[in-house]
Amino acid sequence: MKSFIATLVATAALAAVGIAPAAAQTNKDQHKTAMDKAKADYKVAKDKCDAMSGHAEDLCEEEAKLARAKAEHEATVKFDNTGNNVQKARDKVIDAEYELADEKCDELKGDAEDRCEMQAKSARDAARDANKAKRS
Repeated sequence: MKSFIATLVATAALAAVGIAPAAAQTNKDQHKTAMDKAKADYKVAKDKCDAMSGHAEDLCEEEAKLARAKAEHEATVKFDNTGNNVQKARDKVIDAEYELADEKCDELKGDAEDRCEMQAKSARDAARDANKAKRS
């Protein structure tokens, strides 16, 4: 009876090891598909932005970059959440949020623009610190 149980345990362990690479491959394929979709969506959004001009175009492009970063972060969380991949993807979102906020500050002038830029940097730095703390 003990050998039968040992055989069952060994078979289950081997089956689990055999299944794990297949599951990882599926996640890798799903991750690539999601990343490709994010890239394609970004290109479509960027093309719409190219039809604009001036500050509106710049703002539109930053919004498209943020949408892409968020989609890539979501794909990483769902399908490739190993190591520091999620934190790296989150860093990209933080940077894209900052770039959009900074672009919005350009609409302002003088002290209001300076305050806006300082707030954007402060928010970025706080988000980076929080993301870095998750790594530890």
